[in-house]
Amino acid sequence: MYTKEEVKKAVCDGLREVLKTDDVTIGEDETFENYGVDSLDQMGLLLEIEKRLKVELGEVDLSIVNTISLLHISINEKYQ
Repeated sequence: MYTKEEVKKAVCDGLREVLKTDDVTIGEDETFENYGVDSLDQMGLLLEIEKRLKVELGEVDLSIVNTISLLHISINEKYQ
């Protein structure tokens, strides 16, 4: 099980890497798309999250599982 804070940290660290910025202030229910993440960035972000949490999320679609809250639920359903 991963806490929402662990998932949020992985997402924020991933966003810093993918978007090449130090200023990441995404809310738990703010969509990645609204934050400026396009479809190419989603693939990079998914890889960064996998690396940081040491999980495989290959089937996760960040255009559907598109918030930190939804990603937290999805990861924990898969890795209970």
